[in-house]
Amino acid sequence: MKLTRKVFLGFSMLLITMSLIISACQKQAVNTPANGVIKARQLSLYLTDDPCNYDSTFIDIRYVEVKVDTSTRTMHDDEHGDNDQDGDDDHQHHDQYGIWDTLAVNPGVYNIIKLRNGVDTLLASSGIPAGKIRKIRLTLGTSNAVVVAGVSHPLNLFPGTNNYVYIKIHDEDEDHHSSTQTAIWIDFNVCESIKLVNGMYYLKPVLKAFGKEHFGEIEGKVFPAAAHATVYARNAIDSASAIPENDGEYELHGLKQGTYSITFKGTAGYRDTILTNIQVQNGRKTKISNITLHQ
Repeated sequence: MKLTRKVFLGFSMLLITMSLIISACQKQAVNTPANGVIKARQLSLYLTDDPCNYDSTFIDIRYVEVKVDTSTRTMHDDEHGDNDQDGDDDHQHHDQYGIWDTLAVNPGVYNIIKLRNGVDTLLASSGIPAGKIRKIRLTLGTSNAVVVAGVSHPLNLFPGTNNYVYIKIHDEDEDHHSSTQTAIWIDFNVCESIKLVNGMYYLKPVLKAFGKEHFGEIEGKVFPAAAHATVYARNAIDSASAIPENDGEYELHGLKQGTYSITFKGTAGYRDTILTNIQVQNGRKTKISNITLHQ
């Protein structure tokens, strides 16, 4: 009888232990994704445009990935300024502390020209691992095109250009809305990205990342509409351009803090106007007085 009681008690303890193990495994399955990487914060990635005088520019975006440096060391191989190569993945020496994570992207063909003067669109939003964001990689599809004077032209990749593009990320390129919410804007420079060679249009993407908290903005109005002006902001280290709306309003985004010259370049016989000593400050919008171009 004593032996039976011992067996019963041992069996009961075994059941309790197994129950605890199953419960712990269930909790782990809930909190940890299949790849074992816990997503610590939410990244929102927005797309905007540094425009050009095309009717439309259609860019086919298929995938967006982010490289997160998960190292706790203060010095490591994935810091900016080292010999790290964009083509490395997390199995290579230079990226040994990083994780590539695929974001929940809104894939499709984007008319980049519409994303101007403060307009942007949410490109991707997803949970990412804890760590510093080092790179973003956009993979392009084949349905790229540019519309010039009402005529659509296929926009093939420039010879030797991959169908993916890397954007290196610095700390100031991120907006930290909270400890768990991060936002980054990607500026697609259409003028620099499209090459016209022997009557053929080619795509060689040029993109820049910025965070609105650590970069400045310029806004204003230029008249008349008949001038079809283009607005350029430049200094020794940075530049941006804008094509005003029909009411003359324009906005320039993603400018590094500093002093700029603003050029209002007219067409149809309207003369250019240049403003100098325009101050841009981080996280602030500089408002320019209305400008009227003259013939």
